[in-house]
This record gives sequence, structure tokens and C-alpha cells, in this order.
Amino acid sequence: MRKTYWIALLGTVALAIPLAAHHGFQAEYDGGKIVYVTGTLTKVDWSNPHIHFYVEAKESDGKVTSWNFEGSATTLVERNGTHRSDLVSNIGKEVTVRACPGKNIVTRGAAETIKTADGQELIVGGSRYRGGEDTKN
Repeated sequence: MRKTYWIALLGTVALAIPLAAHHGFQAEYDGGKIVYVTGTLTKVDWSNPHIHFYVEAKESDGKVTSWNFEGSATTLVERNGTHRSDLVSNIGKEVTVRACPGKNIVTRGAAETIKTADGQELIVGGSRYRGGEDTKN
């Protein structure tokens, strides 16, 4: 009886740790809205579980806002035809990101696409259209 109890307890704890470590899309992002952010691509982190990249956007008042965007896993991004070199080659250049905004952190987003200065559209995230309301930033 005691051995069964400890095995069940350990199994429950082992399953709970990974679940607590990964938050779902709906907990962090507003899938009902779409924002477009135009700015300079400054950094790319190409690693799992999700790629991240950073954009500095200049506001109309001249203030620069740093955005942190999250994309899909590297394998999914590559499966959609976008490679690390596509992003890295655009560091320092102007890009426009289409993303679902963060719920709690305004300058964070779940990126879907990046449009480069030469007009190329790179798919980096989930659904290309979530049915959300488009807003410009």
C-alpha cells in the first residue's frame, strides 16, 4: 500500500512539472486581435521550444519601443519555408511583424509573419488569420 502511494505521488509530481512550465497561447496572448509593428529587427534567438526575435519600433513621438516576438518551434518555422538565415540577414533592417498582442505585456506578441524591406513575407508562427481585429502600431 505504501509503495503504491509513493509511486502515484511521484507520478503526479512528474506530470505536473512539465505542465506548469509551458503556458498555453490563450494565457499569454490575445488571439482576438492582430497588431502590425514596423521597426528595426535587432536580434534573433533561433532555439526551441519557440524562436524569439526583437524589433525596435519608433513611435510617432520619436520614442523607441522594444518588442519581443515569439514564433513557433524551429522545425515548424522551417517546415513553412523560413530559415534562420532569412531572419539573421535582416538584422538591422526594417521589418513589419503581424502578431497577436500579449495580454499582460503590451510590447510582446505571438508573431505570425514578418514582412522584410524587400517585400518578402516570412511565416514564423501559427495561423495566418485568427479572425481577430486588425490594429496598426
